[in-house]
Amino acid sequence: MIKCPNCTGELDFDVKDQEIKCSYCGSVFKPDELKAKVKMSGEKKKTTDKKDEDGKYIEANSYTCSQCGAELMTFDETAVTFCSYCGSQAMIESKMIKQTAPDFIIPFKKDKEECIKNYKKKISKALFAPSYMKKDQVIEKFRGIFIPYVIYELEHKGETHNKGSKYSHREGDYQIYNDFSISADVDADYKGMSYDLISKYYDKFSGAIPFNPKEKLDFNPNYLVGFYADKKDVDADVYNDEAKEVAEKDASHQMAKSRQFSKYGCSKPKVSLNIKEKKIGLFPVYFVAIKDKSGERVNYAVVNGQTGEVAAEIPISFTKYIITSLIMAIVVFLLINNFLVLQPKTICVCAVIFGICSLIASSIQIGKIKAAKGHTKDKGYLFVNPIKRKTKKEKQIIKDENPNIIPLIYKEVFSFLIPGLMLFSGTIEDSHYYIAAIIGIVLVTISFKDLIKEHNLIVTNKLPQLEKRGGDENE
Repeated sequence: MIKCPNCTGELDFDVKDQEIKCSYCGSVFKPDELKAKVKMSGEKKKTTDKKDEDGKYIEANSYTCSQCGAELMTFDETAVTFCSYCGSQAMIESKMIKQTAPDFIIPFKKDKEECIKNYKKKISKALFAPSYMKKDQVIEKFRGIFIPYVIYELEHKGETHNKGSKYSHREGDYQIYNDFSISADVDADYKGMSYDLISKYYDKFSGAIPFNPKEKLDFNPNYLVGFYADKKDVDADVYNDEAKEVAEKDASHQMAKSRQFSKYGCSKPKVSLNIKEKKIGLFPVYFVAIKDKSGERVNYAVVNGQTGEVAAEIPISFTKYIITSLIMAIVVFLLINNFLVLQPKTICVCAVIFGICSLIASSIQIGKIKAAKGHTKDKGYLFVNPIKRKTKKEKQIIKDENPNIIPLIYKEVFSFLIPGLMLFSGTIEDSHYYIAAIIGIVLVTISFKDLIKEHNLIVTNKLPQLEKRGGDENE
């Protein structure tokens, strides 16, 4: 644990000044300066433990959440009072642990005040965001956490071999093509590709707030004081294939720009990249878990501690949506009523269009729900939670959160079928068209509630809990 070398008091990292300050004696240190002083102090306390070589290991207090199993580490005497992932107050302190030190670190460049300011700016643009997401007591729970990332360097130096084919001429009914073997010297180097190593920190967040690895520094534990760090639970090899695929796709695109490849009919040249280096770094994130009014679901918001960029799961308040929609509907009705006279059949056509649009939107949303709830694109989550045979209780949960598409879209289907059939009925009674259009529009309006519910299922999660089995749950 890091203490002030002058008075052994508690230290804090000042993000704005990029200095470490002692709250007791007022001493101020640069991170590298403090590292040297701590090292000198450590040399006076010689140890026979060879594993304690300077820089190879770091010590921390580890706290485990009894609700969801998340594990946070602190590097001073600060106690963890709540879990960042589920909001639970029940944190259990474990014994001091010794961790292999990471290779790199990106220090916090934005302080908590800037984090809150950026979050408020983003949430203010969300017109239908629930009020509970804007409460000060929620926003104040933003916590600075270092998230472990794996950082890749990939390269290819040497020859590549590709094939090309180009039309030459025509002979009778035959088209003649010339085939080419293309050799090229390629010098490709990709640095800084990074992926988080925390299963509970979903890939959609790490992708939404990218970091600039060029600003990474050699690891210095003094940047950790006053903050927390997550303990990685995803193997660093999980993203090997994805990193290679992304880099090779870009290398192929860059090579295709060369006139030599297009000249010989090779539009998609291929190159195989090798992982030259793979190291672990700690990246700064402000994180908060926000429980909904029911207390049964939670959504997350994260702020990049380096750039201040914000990503948040924002549900929609149905009440706010309805009030705003009614106001807009009244305004639109008054404007149309002053300038246009809508015919009964025209209103029916509008109802059909609204119904079809609602059906398409609902179907798309249901597909997103299934992908989001299954975490099918989140490799870190799937590494810790591999696909396996589900218990009876788990199957019911999946059924509840991924409902059958038919019960959700029948309103949209009838919303355009009823006015659509009326258009082809040949009736001359205006009232019939009005009634059919009204029924269609009412069904579309009701279906909007389903769409909002579906959206909220995507951007919220059931409170994470440790698996507890018993009784007939394994049946």
